[in-house]
Amino acid sequence: MADLVILVGVAGAVAVILWKKARDVKAGKSGCSCGCSGCPGRGKDGHCRG
Repeated sequence: MADLVILVGVAGAVAVILWKKARDVKAGKSGCSCGCSGCPGRGKDGHCRG
């Protein structure tokens, strides 16, 4: 029974993370922390290389 509760909790956490990621993508936010859409990440100089 405890295994089922843990499984449901983990599955719920994964679902919330995926839901949040989908909302961020729809809002045009990238996952690279630069804040520009389609950006591959920051360069060594701290500027967005997008």
